[in-house]
Parts: sequence; C-alpha cells; structure tokens
Amino acid sequence: MTKKLIISLSIIGAIAAVVGGATVAYLNDTETSTGNILTAGTMDLQVDHKFASYNGNPCTNDCVEDTGTNLIQNGSFEVPEVINNAKWEIFPDGTSGLVWRVAWEPGQPTTYGDPPRTRPEASLVEYHENVMGLAQEGDQYAELDSDWFGPQDPLNGEPALINISQDVNTVSGNQYRIHYWYSPRPNVLAANNVLKVRVNGNEVASHSADGGGTTSWTEYTYTFVATGSTTKIEFAGAGPADSLGTFLDNVSVHPFNCTYQIVGGTCTLWDLKDLGASDYFWHYDDVKPGDYGVNVISLHAYNNDAYACLITHNIVDQDNGIVDPEQAAGDTGEPGDLSQFIKIFAWEDSTQNNSYDAGEPVLLPANTPLTGKVHFPLTESHTKYVGIAWCAGDQSVDLGTGVISCDGSSMGNIAQTDIMTADLTAYAEQQRNNGGFSCPDLQP
Repeated sequence: MTKKLIISLSIIGAIAAVVGGATVAYLNDTETSTGNILTAGTMDLQVDHKFASYNGNPCTNDCVEDTGTNLIQNGSFEVPEVINNAKWEIFPDGTSGLVWRVAWEPGQPTTYGDPPRTRPEASLVEYHENVMGLAQEGDQYAELDSDWFGPQDPLNGEPALINISQDVNTVSGNQYRIHYWYSPRPNVLAANNVLKVRVNGNEVASHSADGGGTTSWTEYTYTFVATGSTTKIEFAGAGPADSLGTFLDNVSVHPFNCTYQIVGGTCTLWDLKDLGASDYFWHYDDVKPGDYGVNVISLHAYNNDAYACLITHNIVDQDNGIVDPEQAAGDTGEPGDLSQFIKIFAWEDSTQNNSYDAGEPVLLPANTPLTGKVHFPLTESHTKYVGIAWCAGDQSVDLGTGVISCDGSSMGNIAQTDIMTADLTAYAEQQRNNGGFSCPDLQP
C-alpha cells in the first residue's frame, strides 16, 4: 500500500512538471459602457399677458372679419369648365386649375357592378353646370358623391364618396372664418345628403337635409383659431356611397383683423412667449389721482424648477413742463414726480379669475413702491399666474373680502403732466444648487 502511494505521487509530480513548462491560457471578460454624455442644463422662461384692466375697464380684443381677403382658391368650382353636353363632368385629382386636392373617402368598396368593375385609381370630383338647379355663385358647383367613369358610361350607383381639401396660409394664434354654401341633392333623402366639414382633420360641422325639386342653398360658417402656419380646410361627402350626394359651392376663408382696446389708453395681450420690444403691460396717457389697474400674467419655466422674480427698473420720470397747479404744489422741475405715487399689490391668482380672492397667496403687500420685487418659485412645466394691482395714490387691500382700494388724495397736483416710463423684467434661475438665491439682491 505504501509503495503504490509513493509511485502515484511520483507520477503526479512528473505531470505537474510538464504542465509547468507549457503556455498558460486565462479565462477573462471585458464590458465597456460607450457613449456616456454630460450635457449642461437649460433654463427657459416664457411669459404671457392674460388680462389687463384700467379703472375697471378690461382690455378687449376687437376682431373684424376681413371679407375682402379670401384664402381659398377656386371656391366656386368654376375651373375647370364643364364642356360635356350632359352638363356634368368628372375631373381627376391634379387637373390643371382645379386647385382642390381630391381623395376617395376611406372604407368604400373598390369594385362595383355586374360584372364587377374596378374603381379608377385617380380620385374624381364631379362638377355640375346648373344641371339640377342653379349654382349659388357662378354657374358650377361640386358634388361630393362623385362618379367613376363619367356621363357617357352606363354604370350607376357606384361607391364614389370623396373629400376635397386645400391648405391655406395662416398665422398661429390668429382667428379665421370659413364660409360655405350647402345644398341637398334634389329628390334625394337627407341620409344621402350629408356634408362633413373638417379643419386639420378634425370634424367641426355636419349637415344633412332632404332634397326638394331643385338646388336649395344655405350658407354656413365656422370660426377657428389657427395652430400653425398652414391649416387644412376639408369637405367630405357622407352617408350611403352610391354616387348620389350633397352639393357644395362658394367656399371662402377670411382672416380676422384684431386690435386690443381699452378705455383710457392702449393695451396688448399675448400667449406664452419670449417677450419682444412691443410687448408692454401698461400704456396710459391720462393718469389721474385715484386711477388704478390690474394685470394678470403667467410665467412658465421649461426644463428646470426655478426661482422667479418680477422687477420694475429703468424708471425714468420726466416733468414734461410745469403747469400752474404743479408750481403751486412745489414742483421745481426735472425730474418728474409720478413714479413715487404708483403703488402695487401682487398675489398668486390661483383661481385664474383675474381678481384677488381672500386666501390667495400674497406676493407683495398693498401699497408697495413700484420698485418692489415680486418673487416666487416655479415648478418645471407648470404655469403660475400672478396678479399685479397698481394705484396712483395710496393703496389698501381687505384680505378678508379681497377688495382692493385706491385713494388718490395724497397724490395732489405735483405730478400733473409728468411722464413715467419703466421696464418690467421677468427673471428665472434654476433652483438646484442655488439655495442662496435672493430676489431682492438681484440687479437686472
């Protein structure tokens, strides 16, 4: 037993010696994370001017429709001209002068008849030349349950509902009005005479009526606010797809010309945006003791939580000449005296009702000088509404009832004819790593 054990140990030793002289292979693994990025953060602040009033009169947007400007082309369907003796004709999408884009309404069969015939690939709009009654304008109108092969072909009742559309140039945020005239097809029930109206693909109106013995035109309108630089205006036939459908004529789209108006001055309102040189909150040229106003603005911080400040600065007083009452009150000339009499109160308009309500957070107490700085936190991608009430005189607020009062008796005559200009800056700075931020210490 002992001898065998010694021999075995010798063999193991020999093997170990052989292995020790060979190249050693190692098992290993490598994992690499690529494309690591550090990007500096951003802080973007936008401001709107939601509401303004002066002596109780609100700033209003007075809009008048510009009926002399029509953004639709070929709205009366006079091009191309119907030349067929049947007084009706079909025109494929893309026909010269047609302007309207034509498309088959989805969900219809593409074969019809016995034996079955296949719908043309090109979508087709049908024009009538006073064939079933007079056009509303000119001598042609469109039918929106069209035809596959035209008046010389015997096929009838084929599924040929279409939509027609135009993209018109618009300005985002501006108001426009569509005008269009609808007639049911004569001697056809309302179920077949369905007209759908769409703006940017969204259905905004639908009409249907029984047809009488001839065309019977009714005008409809729809007003919309543009959301982009172009807006798609679309009309579609609906109901049974059987080549017997509704008529459309005299389509137009007019812009509105809008001006902001306020009693006693001028005003502007705007949606969230970066402010420009013409964006002002106050412009009143006959301010008297006891005059007052309210402005509600909103601030929206993008990308980061922020601290926000509203700062009135660059205040310039001009005496603008001295009249006798000013001189009697002790006015000795430049600079003017108006800004010292303007007092402000600021609050968070949580209810968004453009007035101070009891319990809403106060951001600046009543009767604060114009140079007072309003400060508050902003949460990323959340809008905060801030109300600012100003007074030419002494201001007070009843926090229990929310009533804001302005007493101009202390202002007297010394500021007559004076002019004051000022800048109002909205400033935002990210909250993270800025625990020591102080709005009162901030210099614009």
